Amino acid sequence: MRRYDVRDITDQHYRALRLLLATNQAEAHIVVRSKRPWPPAISYSPRQPDTAIAGDAIN
Repeated sequence: MRRYDVRDITDQHYRALRLLLATNQAEAHIVVRSKRPWPPAISYSPRQPDTAIAGDAIN
């Protein structure tokens, strides 16, 4: 498995990767690192305090 910084991938590389994915010749995983807590706290209504959502952030 190779790792790339997304800032280094050009449009040509991106199109080639999409072709490989579409033909099931490759698979890709995106890893996101952030110094901010994830997922962020949200509130469902203005009267409710912020609620931390527990769980994975992978869709």
